[in-house]
Amino acid sequence: MLREFGVSLPEETEIRVWDSRAELRYLVPPKRPNGTDGMTEAQLSELVTRDAMIGTDVPTAY
Repeated sequence: MLREFGVSLPEETEIRVWDSRAELRYLVPPKRPNGTDGMTEAQLSELVTRDAMIGTDVPTAY
């Protein structure tokens, strides 16, 4: 399903699905984007998009 949305993850990536309701599912790969080690929480929060929160995109640093 992720490939259908254009998301490619390494084979060793573990995917966990949390079914909060039958109509709503969130897939959030827990990976910090490269190049963000020195960023503050506020700066990191700006990288979070709707698509990243539902698992159809991977967050990246600008």
